[in-house]
Amino acid sequence: MAEGLRVCFVTKMYPPRTGGGATYAYELANALGELGHQVDVYTQAVPGKEHTQATHPNVTVTRITKARPLVVFSTLYFSIACRLRIDFDEYDVIHGTLMPASTVAFGPWFLRSLDAPLVLTSHGTSFDEARSVHPQSPADYLFRYVFHPINVVMDAVSGRSADHIIAVSEHTREQLRDRYRFEESRLTTIPPGIDSDRFSPVADRHPEVDPSRESILVLSRLDPRKGIDHAVRAFARLDRPNAELLIAGTGRLEPVLRDLADDLGVGDRVRFLGFVPDEELPSLYSSVDLFVLPSEYEGFGIVFVEAMACGTPVIGTDVGGIPTAVDDGTTGYLVPRGGVQDLADRMAELLADGETYRAMETSARDWAVEHDWTAIAEEVSRVYAAAREHHV
Repeated sequence: MAEGLRVCFVTKMYPPRTGGGATYAYELANALGELGHQVDVYTQAVPGKEHTQATHPNVTVTRITKARPLVVFSTLYFSIACRLRIDFDEYDVIHGTLMPASTVAFGPWFLRSLDAPLVLTSHGTSFDEARSVHPQSPADYLFRYVFHPINVVMDAVSGRSADHIIAVSEHTREQLRDRYRFEESRLTTIPPGIDSDRFSPVADRHPEVDPSRESILVLSRLDPRKGIDHAVRAFARLDRPNAELLIAGTGRLEPVLRDLADDLGVGDRVRFLGFVPDEELPSLYSSVDLFVLPSEYEGFGIVFVEAMACGTPVIGTDVGGIPTAVDDGTTGYLVPRGGVQDLADRMAELLADGETYRAMETSARDWAVEHDWTAIAEEVSRVYAAAREHHV
């Protein structure tokens, strides 16, 4: 394992931004710092928000540009700004995020003069992102037919200039090999990790969870790709009048989902929690009986692992990288995409079968502990070592 390297970590997604990409960058940087690497993170500033999370002493954070609303142009601007402002010759390894590409400016014409190898992390593919969008608004049409296709090209440019690409799931690795035609020898699957100390079973019940009722949690941005309407429809078919569905998160679909719950006759048992602060998540995951997210596509799905680490069985769709996160029948269940009745059946089964539920509680927690960030950082360090050895 490579030790004591100077790592240039380039990522658009970093706290105070939220989501799997930001969590990945923050946790991996700290874990690499704990292993003895010096990690310099270059990211974007989010106007009006401050980053208050602690960083390891070996980690520095520099905000190169401000986040901008048009993702493709923001990516290009950020990438070029990084190339102009960072002295890459100071580093042993350059590690950038990929898909959506944030290192497109590190094309072959920029890398020829650099001694450090380039390692990229792919959180999914823009090809899959485009396929998962079912247009319902002008913004959806732009993403499906303009922004995501442009990102496909940007991903291809970045990927071909990389010494090695880390895929967060087996599905993503296969897509990089089959769709983008990247050499399999340059691809490695390393899933995101989990802070199993922070995300662990919490005894104190979250105030939004009623202890007298069975509770099913959805935690996500409220946008079409997440399939939250399927969760509402499945819940409406669930013959358990004492159960309630808790939907945590914000987004443009909230009015539509509220109307759907009312139309299906379960509006009084579907509660919208809005934004839940990060520090409350372990308590929320621990307090509910099930976690459900029937996404149309996920590159991985870090929320599944967070729930599992808190000892809560999960149900997700058998798409994208979710099967890498969820061991079907062991830590939770996988259902077909769009399978509303299958989702309802699995929810009913887990709520009714105490023996299976308790076995999944234990298995879910055990899986998460085995995938803490230290273990993931050690695997990434081995990729760094291999990339440096083979870099020309």
